[in-house]
Amino acid sequence: MNPRRPYHRKQAFDAGDVGFGITANQLSLGCDCLGHIHYFNGYRTDSKGNPVLLQNVICMHEQDNGLQLKHTNYRNNAATVARKRELVVQMICTVSNYEYVLAWIFDQAGNIEHEVRATGILSTMPIDNLDESNPVTVPWGTNVGPGVMAAYHQHLFSLRIDPAIDGHNNTLFYEESEALPVHKETNNFGMGYRATSTVMKKAGFADLNVMRNRIFKIRNDSQINAVSLKPVAYKIHAAPSQMLLMGPDSFARKRAAFAEHAMWVTKYQDDELYAAGEFTNQSRKDTGLSEWAARPDNVENTDIVVWHTFGLTHNPRPEDFPVMPAEQISVRLQPDGFFTKNPALDVPQSTQAFNQSTLHQEATTIASCCSSGKSHL
Repeated sequence: MNPRRPYHRKQAFDAGDVGFGITANQLSLGCDCLGHIHYFNGYRTDSKGNPVLLQNVICMHEQDNGLQLKHTNYRNNAATVARKRELVVQMICTVSNYEYVLAWIFDQAGNIEHEVRATGILSTMPIDNLDESNPVTVPWGTNVGPGVMAAYHQHLFSLRIDPAIDGHNNTLFYEESEALPVHKETNNFGMGYRATSTVMKKAGFADLNVMRNRIFKIRNDSQINAVSLKPVAYKIHAAPSQMLLMGPDSFARKRAAFAEHAMWVTKYQDDELYAAGEFTNQSRKDTGLSEWAARPDNVENTDIVVWHTFGLTHNPRPEDFPVMPAEQISVRLQPDGFFTKNPALDVPQSTQAFNQSTLHQEATTIASCCSSGKSHL
């Protein structure tokens, strides 16, 4: 977001221009993943098309992430507690100065989470701020060192979701919460609110609305939950994010139309995999979502693809320099009427016999007398 020449050219499509796969780190035991680890290898191609082995580029492990569920019966103080045990499948990519830690996290309540962490080294530019008596700052960046400025920037991701919620005939809709009108018979005290649903019937886009608690869900209208009597569904716990800030006539905006809206839906096509189009290295306009979503395709009760744009608007801090602590953001898919009860009810309760936690004892001083007349601790 540095407007000066030549920095206005800096606009990286990390996956399209460089490739997450070929920049994947070869992970080390005890460093990138902890616990009992299983590694997966991968391959890339060299300039002649020959396969090149990449060892240990994906790690799989379990982790404890606090409580999965707990309830204490106030009548007898009996407590039920189960820990949240997660299966994590993770890879790390180094794209020039930045590292992206990409993880898929599965828990025992049917949740699927995609977590992104950004770390690495800031992209910096020179600045004439060496004269302490006349300090220089700019409105589009932060001074992070003598003669060093880190520009404001955005990391925007497109999560492609190809759903099969009890089959491929799915529908995307959004649910909003609104106060019920005050009514003498139905809402006399003004306490009630309701949820309304809006189906996205045609290919297109929509935005988040925190003020209305807008939540997007994917459902299968032909499969009805026996308890709720509503269609089975999964909820997209979206990551509220600021969309692309670059001007409408900038090349970055023209190339990255996917980053203008938070949610998109298109009808499934075999070759439509990349939100900004297949070839972005020297693209001059978007050839992806903005074109596909403009088709008058019916996307109700059919084979659809849902795209969620999310990310970070990063205004650097001095604490981000020289190596930044990881910024974290995630999107979670949660069952919503897919099950008839909490699927984690069969998770064994947490017990001290299994967890073997240790108790910290405060040091106490105990004086005792002995024949020598000295005190012993």
